[in-house]
Amino acid sequence: MTPHNPWHKPLFAAILAICAAAALPSNADDNAIRQRAERHYSAGEWVNAAAMYGLLIDARPQNTGFYARAITSAAMRDSIQPRIEAEQMMLLRRALAARVSVDSLIAAVGRESITLGHAQIYERFLTAAAACEPWMSRIVDAALLRYYILRRNPVATEKYARAMLTGQPDNSMWLSALADGQLGEGDLRGAAHTWMEIAADTTAAPTPPGRTSPQWQAMVEAALTLRAIGLTDSAATIMHRAYDLHPTPYLKRLTEGAE
Repeated sequence: MTPHNPWHKPLFAAILAICAAAALPSNADDNAIRQRAERHYSAGEWVNAAAMYGLLIDARPQNTGFYARAITSAAMRDSIQPRIEAEQMMLLRRALAARVSVDSLIAAVGRESITLGHAQIYERFLTAAAACEPWMSRIVDAALLRYYILRRNPVATEKYARAMLTGQPDNSMWLSALADGQLGEGDLRGAAHTWMEIAADTTAAPTPPGRTSPQWQAMVEAALTLRAIGLTDSAATIMHRAYDLHPTPYLKRLTEGAE
């Protein structure tokens, strides 16, 4: 029988630790790979950039920026959408497994895509993410809504505002986005009606002194829109209500002009 050696376990653990450390890149190696990845990415060498960011993800699986650049590189190096989506969804799942913030990842992909001048990468990535991970649908809808507001796309803004309102029909932020979309499409009556929905909300939190509430702002927008389509009496009534709630020199001029 082999005698027990008290040094066996500590020695074995030390060997395992040394092997594990050797398998990981050192800080110097990591920095060298990062520099190469950035050079390839800046030069538009997408195959090499994707490979380098893959290595960086292996070493630092919680780095949001590495995933974002790997995702955009995948789209830039290929022209076949199913292949692009397959790689992007693999990267998305890896990020989720590493507990990377979904909101941070989405924002990072958006920044990289827009900086490259290929905003469609962001749109397609989000659409694929919602299909791949259905629990992300509302996160994706909210992100696309913000994106289409930024891009001034009224049709898509209305579409995604309505999608968000299916879960929160009284949300003043989504209603305001809907009104903006309707206004951009030329549906002034619809926009005025939506702003009046916001103005009628009695459940809103109190507004701090010196600031105007979303309800007051919606009243002003509704009044201006109603006046633009010729409903001057309704516009004047709403303007006076808004002035009574929060008098401003601008509203004073409007109410005096309406009389």
